[in-house]
Amino acid sequence: MIAEFTVVAGRSRRMYDQTTLPILLLVDGLNLLWRSAYGFPRRIRSRGGTDVTAVFGFLALLRKAINELGAEVECIVCFDGEQGSANRRAIDPAYKQNRSGADYSHLGWLPTIKEALAVVGVTWMEVEQWEADDLIAALCGQVSGRSIVVMSTDHDFFQLVSSTTFVLNTAGRQGQRLIDRLHIVDRFRVEPWQWADYRALTGDPSDNIPGVRGIGPNRAAFFLRDGMTLQQLPDSGRLVGTWGGVIQSRWQDVLRWRELMRLRTDLDVELALTSRATAPLPNAVQLLDVLHLWD
Repeated sequence: MIAEFTVVAGRSRRMYDQTTLPILLLVDGLNLLWRSAYGFPRRIRSRGGTDVTAVFGFLALLRKAINELGAEVECIVCFDGEQGSANRRAIDPAYKQNRSGADYSHLGWLPTIKEALAVVGVTWMEVEQWEADDLIAALCGQVSGRSIVVMSTDHDFFQLVSSTTFVLNTAGRQGQRLIDRLHIVDRFRVEPWQWADYRALTGDPSDNIPGVRGIGPNRAAFFLRDGMTLQQLPDSGRLVGTWGGVIQSRWQDVLRWRELMRLRTDLDVELALTSRATAPLPNAVQLLDVLHLWD
């Protein structure tokens, strides 16, 4: 049996049968760390004055997400490998180059966060040549017979959404954080499996993918209506008029951008899932005390 989620009247409603396997919660680790370091409501300092906001926020938000699901959860945190962007940069050197001047000091907390996860029994994984997005996608492709929730604010994961896979955005409004297929169709007017096609047309500034100038969400959804894919578009008769011509003029770029957007579900990821629920996490204050970070 599979834990089932629905979204009703703008509020998430979770139905869970305790005889099912635990929900598989796959966490985009660096996304959560970035949000913890730069989006936490206030700075958290140790008794000695050290700013521990990044690690405190990471642990607090992870605990909150697990509790929010309201069911048993098997949690796995995935991190980007050090060379994780190399494969996509081989396709397009501009990929994520807009982040070259960003402040990455928060990454200094990674060893501490990994230690904390080990202390509380949360599995974490990292493969040097792959991004966390691809690890998560590969795990989604390998798992069957259970519900999967991907925790991230990154819309790239929308392409993984299905009847059993959901995205949890804990930065969203209360009651609208669990994202299912209907949310994507209602808001963007495309199916989850069209997401990479849609974003190739509109662009994705966070990854330095410009998209086709003049093709915004409405025009992209219009060209992709009724489940159209980029492969079908040239023979569809839709690439006419001014905007059809604009897309044709950038066609090879569009195909390249789609390749950048696609998540790899075919990776051979070695991970023995326990199918057992992760033990409840202590609050962040307790855990930081165990790690001697309050000193």
